[in-house]
Amino acid sequence: MCLAVLALLCGAAYADSRPTGVTIVYPHNGQTVHSIDSTFIFGYVSGAYDHEHMRVEINDVIVPVHRDGGFLAFLPVDPGSFTFLVQVVGDARPKHHELLLGRKNIVVETSVVVNIPQPVRSLPEDTLCIVRDYDPPSGDIACRAGDLVAVSFWGTPRCEAWFEIPGAVDSVPMVEAPPRQQSYWGESVFGAGAVPDSLLVRGIYSGYYRVPASVSVDTTAIIYHIVSPVSQAVKARAASTPFGWVNNRLLRFLTMPDSLSGRSSYRVTLNSPEFPFTVRLTDSVQTVRHGPRKGYFSILQPEGVEALVVAQEGGWYIAQLAPSQYAWIDTALAERVARGILPPKSYVKSLRTYGGDRNVRIELPLSGKHAYRVIEDDTRTIRLQLFGVTSDTDWIRYDFSDSLIDIATWSQPEPELWELRLRLTRDLWGYDVFYAGNTLNFVLNKAPQRVHTIWGKTIVVDPGHSSDPGAIGATGYTEAEANLGIALVLRDELLRRGANVVMTRDDASHVPLADRPVIAVAESADLFVSVHNNALPDGVNPFTNNGTSSYYYHPHSIELARSVQPHLVKATRLPDHGLFHGNLAVNRPTQYPAILVECAFMMIPEQEALLKTDCFRKRIARGIADGIEQFLEDYADGN
Repeated sequence: MCLAVLALLCGAAYADSRPTGVTIVYPHNGQTVHSIDSTFIFGYVSGAYDHEHMRVEINDVIVPVHRDGGFLAFLPVDPGSFTFLVQVVGDARPKHHELLLGRKNIVVETSVVVNIPQPVRSLPEDTLCIVRDYDPPSGDIACRAGDLVAVSFWGTPRCEAWFEIPGAVDSVPMVEAPPRQQSYWGESVFGAGAVPDSLLVRGIYSGYYRVPASVSVDTTAIIYHIVSPVSQAVKARAASTPFGWVNNRLLRFLTMPDSLSGRSSYRVTLNSPEFPFTVRLTDSVQTVRHGPRKGYFSILQPEGVEALVVAQEGGWYIAQLAPSQYAWIDTALAERVARGILPPKSYVKSLRTYGGDRNVRIELPLSGKHAYRVIEDDTRTIRLQLFGVTSDTDWIRYDFSDSLIDIATWSQPEPELWELRLRLTRDLWGYDVFYAGNTLNFVLNKAPQRVHTIWGKTIVVDPGHSSDPGAIGATGYTEAEANLGIALVLRDELLRRGANVVMTRDDASHVPLADRPVIAVAESADLFVSVHNNALPDGVNPFTNNGTSSYYYHPHSIELARSVQPHLVKATRLPDHGLFHGNLAVNRPTQYPAILVECAFMMIPEQEALLKTDCFRKRIARGIADGIEQFLEDYADGN
């Protein structure tokens, strides 16, 4: 009787200490997960979890559980609707009878259903089909004489294909491109570096049409045509073959149509009288690009800059800045000016430098606001390109009392593209470009006084995210919380070393992303450090791709990143996840060296747990501060 009571009491105690639930933090139910063959899933077990007597299984794979309850797995997936079944099982190790009978002592279970996109595959040759456009433009396009209209579609392999543009041309031949391998940027950037194995895709047909001046077409779709010579050959053979030879595949060939037509999802306009026209930028600071949502042609273009639009693609104007220089402008950030007004033309007669304690300013009087681009060739050579500007440059006046500029030279690489090249006596610290009326000011910032020491330097510390949580850890700990925890300790460490520290936020208050660089510029920052913690895109293995990394954008910031990264790796004792050029908003301002650090990975339970501790935060803070001091010392030694 006593033994029975004791057993009941022990059983009750065991039941009371059992987990109360399982939460999947990522992925979310119903989410589309872009993965080729495997992806990660993480979450936590709530309530008491007995590591000795329990185990977690996801789709029958045993998954380790951190003492905080967090777990992470990287598992194979299949295309279509895919279910992750997460179970807490009441025995630490599967018993032999479990394996034989498939029975488990399941304590708690939950599931999440995701969608895994079907991979792009070659189509069977016995089904004539035009699937869709291949790599289409971002929307309807308007082209002018001399432009190439590039056309591609995906269809049945080993066919003959052509396209027509009604009103312009009726038979432009297309060729089937060599098999294309589908790649995934996430793996190539954050993973092992290799393009994942995938099926070679056949049936991609391409052709082009150069628009003549004699053709004018007002908004029409492109018509695709495809013919199967295989089908025709099989039908000819079947006509001379006894009927008994026909099998199921041959029957499909016999019933397949000889040809098929389709329409592009976008429309084209050729030689519209609407073009060209002039637009004026309406946003205070704008980026112009090399294509719709593609790489940057130039950043920080100010309000009032005018450009000549010669074509359009979807929601993007295509502006001709010089005879061979084109840039894409978001239509929502530009307004059309009155027809007949062309962008300004300016002639640079002279330029002059003005020295100061903190910078050297180069002043260029112009006739209007022109688009510009700044190029850092190396740490001591910088170029300013002005579009729509022609040289009449007879005079360059130096402020002889200032020695930062070794020599200034100009060139005219092509008509309406004027370039100023500055050779410096010391490494570039930062720069600024702005208009005062129609006078362009190109400002080169100097290194701060007593650059070898951190004492007295104004360092802006930016805890990434705020109202947006950022990455989320296995137990639900948010990156915004982790970033702030580290940043506050970093503030104290920098203050202890004599720096003047400015925080973009020191609590959970929301600070918009665009305001963070504004704070740094307003405070005359010497250096900028944004504190973050990492996550991975779908399909990248977090067990082999994790650690500490540092990011820069402008070349004058790379040495700061190079100095901080090894100190941060040593401090965290995590793998070196690399040094990155990253197009990140807080790194794009030009006035000072700026970096973003990714200290650890939120999604890895062990690293998430470390981020909650004061000890780990202090190690990170010391690592960043040591790296900053190393950068300042190296700069002083080299200049």
